[in-house]
Amino acid sequence: MSGDRSNDMTLVLKQAALERLVDPPQAIAEAKRWTEYIGITADKTTQTQRSHIEGEDLDVDFIGENLVSDLATARQRFPTERHVFIGESDEDRKAAQSLGMEYLSITEAADNAEWTLHSEDE
Repeated sequence: MSGDRSNDMTLVLKQAALERLVDPPQAIAEAKRWTEYIGITADKTTQTQRSHIEGEDLDVDFIGENLVSDLATARQRFPTERHVFIGESDEDRKAAQSLGMEYLSITEAADNAEWTLHSEDE
């Protein structure tokens, strides 16, 4: 993703995928340089996410608690050229693609952006 420097992009990350990164605040800060909007979605209440986001000092534009609804809303609300979802499962990929979004696994995204993932043993 760092190779494509177009900032006309909305990036949505699944919170569970984001938590696999060693330094989520750094990843979000870096992504802010090459995206227009960044959001996080999870199967947790917005209040629970907000507490986590504030605790991690993550600078995001939106948060949500329903994957399909959040992805659909991001496509409608943010009129960027690209809409990319970073997740961690085949179900995540299917949800993104069913809504016309690009999909990257957290592993692919980390490789592209040179983000470090926690080791599998941790």
